[in-house]
Amino acid sequence: MKKAKTGMLAWIILGVLGIFLIFGHSLVQDIICKIIAVALMATAASGIYSWWKVKSKSPEALASLLSSVIFFLIGLWILLNTKAFIDLINIVLGAVMILGGLFSLIRGWKQRDTLGMVLACVGIVLGIIIACYNAATSLPVIYEGLGLLYTAVIGLLGEWRKGKAAK
Repeated sequence: MKKAKTGMLAWIILGVLGIFLIFGHSLVQDIICKIIAVALMATAASGIYSWWKVKSKSPEALASLLSSVIFFLIGLWILLNTKAFIDLINIVLGAVMILGGLFSLIRGWKQRDTLGMVLACVGIVLGIIIACYNAATSLPVIYEGLGLLYTAVIGLLGEWRKGKAAK
């Protein structure tokens, strides 16, 4: 009986997580960025501390110290400006998709590949959407939430049927 309650609890937690991803996707992005920032700052702080313990003045050690300080400042910027970092990621991802689509379009034009050119145009349009509209990058998170919610409902139904069959 204890195992059945644990299984039900796991499915309920999974469903709650799915609902959270569906309705709180921007909060999820914010939390992930803050975790990345803290991890970056902690790694950089350990590098700074390592240099401080040794206090080596070799060029390699000073370069390591400089990179640790830069990564710490980047982590601090991400922590304090999470929204700007998310927007920057959207712009970079959109630009990469647009450039990749343009290269594919040129290659498709040279090879007279109609399907390749159509897919390249779709990639360019998606890149523009991601670069210009912040909500576009939330769609995968929403789909993940829907998948988790679906899995949780199916799992709960299975547990309920097992419990009903055992009686």
